[in-house]
Amino acid sequence: MKKISHSRLVIALIATLIGGCAFVSLDSAARNVTVIPAGKTTLVAECKFLSNTTVTLWNKADTFQSDDTVEGQLNILARNEAAKIGGDAVVAASAVNGNQRTFKVYDCGTSKNK
Repeated sequence: MKKISHSRLVIALIATLIGGCAFVSLDSAARNVTVIPAGKTTLVAECKFLSNTTVTLWNKADTFQSDDTVEGQLNILARNEAAKIGGDAVVAASAVNGNQRTFKVYDCGTSKNK
């Protein structure tokens, strides 16, 4: 059996990690949380503001991912956090800064069975 060099093993591991589509997943409780574009804040005008949340991808995740991929993953993390505190809508409150972004979390009453 041939030995695999240490550097080849590391390269294969990195390629496997980079090859994965996403590093975060949407929690089942967050499926009904909506990401509202920053320019459409009138959509949350009648909603109850709950909190701000800052979400962060693991260190250096933005180094080898496109801006759209990083933004999408931050949106997923924000949706997960919103669901934890009873929110059903999030709006970006800051620009993407490296691997993090702050969101405003709202309760618009759309995720509750009334």
